[in-house]
Amino acid sequence: MPQLNVSKNKWEKEFSAGQWDYLDSTPAERARSAIIGMLCQHYYIKGKILDVGCGLGTTVDFLNTDQRRKYLGLDISEEAVKKARKKNTAFLASDFDNFKSTKKFDVIIFNEVLYYMDENSAFEQALNILTEHGIILVSLYQMKNKRYDQKIWKASRKFFQTIEAIEVSSKVKNQLVTWRVDALKRK
Repeated sequence: MPQLNVSKNKWEKEFSAGQWDYLDSTPAERARSAIIGMLCQHYYIKGKILDVGCGLGTTVDFLNTDQRRKYLGLDISEEAVKKARKKNTAFLASDFDNFKSTKKFDVIIFNEVLYYMDENSAFEQALNILTEHGIILVSLYQMKNKRYDQKIWKASRKFFQTIEAIEVSSKVKNQLVTWRVDALKRK
């Protein structure tokens, strides 16, 4: 099953038109970001965080001051990054495939982004920039009839094991959606 292909140009148009602004304002979306922020604080209260596919940077709203200073949001869309920078935290417009870092991170977040990436490559790259005892946070919603989420969870098990999992269901745009957020550590 192939990943969802969306061009950089399409992301730019959609973020510019405000099509993704609801991610920063609807209660269900903010609740998911709050869970991710809570897990960041639970595992690494002073940790260095990389948020891959950060979009508008909503997760930053749920981090403590130390984490905000050590946070880097990464998104392929320059428009998303432009909007996210209003949160006065570090954001970089780059795709994860081409992201190079000499810095290691305690937490790497993949929040609803692995559908658009080769998950095996993404997990391999994450291992290269993850601290020895660092964690990966993966958030995926269950996609009826497509099952990309099951393919991604299966791939994650090659590299990581779950140390905590939280499921949340809520209505988004008049549709019941269930998310799963997993905290993963190296095998």
